[in-house]
Amino acid sequence: MVDLATTLIGILGATLIPAYIALYLVTNLKSIHIRYIAAAAVGLAMWYFLDTILDSAELDVNSGFTGGLSQAGLLIVFILGIVTLSIFDYFAVPRNKEVASNASPRFPLLFLIPAAVAAVMGIHGLGEGWDFATAASSAPNSLVDAFGGLGAVASYPLHKFLEASVIAAVYSAYFGKNGVNKKWHLPVLGLLFGLPSLIGSTFGYYNNIDTTYFFAFGTTAAFYAIIRLVEAMNPSFKTGAPSYLGWKVFLSLVTGFLLLYTAALLHA
Repeated sequence: MVDLATTLIGILGATLIPAYIALYLVTNLKSIHIRYIAAAAVGLAMWYFLDTILDSAELDVNSGFTGGLSQAGLLIVFILGIVTLSIFDYFAVPRNKEVASNASPRFPLLFLIPAAVAAVMGIHGLGEGWDFATAASSAPNSLVDAFGGLGAVASYPLHKFLEASVIAAVYSAYFGKNGVNKKWHLPVLGLLFGLPSLIGSTFGYYNNIDTTYFFAFGTTAAFYAIIRLVEAMNPSFKTGAPSYLGWKVFLSLVTGFLLLYTAALLHA
């Protein structure tokens, strides 16, 4: 059994250190055009979605129409993730295109775009931290056993680095060279992304629960990140001038996803 203090220090170090390295490294890649950084981050976000949707038991799609309350709960949590992102976006982006085109000084809430990705992505970290602490509380020898072996010890911080790189790419797209970069921006993004892992570990050390709901919520960050990063891949994209999406876009997004999800239920 690994003690609680060692468990918390382990998860905190393995999460925040690589996350902050990614945030400061990617946002300082000034010699690389943002469209290429955004394209690489789209690839990362796609794998992040695959990874987290599997950890959410694919929203229990294999149960068909017999999943009951647990399946309904996963769908509700997934939808709540999309709703949360739409709320962030509503306050982040001005409806007036003229205001948006004048970049971030006129609309400082643009920080909510990368913050949305970091916060919602961080919820899947809540599940990871919870699972890790549950394993640590019964691990026979060390943190290595709690992580699942030496390979997992190497994989986990690498995952955190690459996941945080998606957040950094989104931030770079909307707060690049011409943006209003605040010194507190990156520290806050790192905390939004990493602190849920610590919180999950604190509670998970003493309580073993079904964490698939955290992953069902957190996987939705991939959708929003990809939408905003694809926008930044456009050659005519201007830093600090995102397009207004609106609730109808998010409704259409979740409708399309759930339509194919429903089709998949028929052959489960």
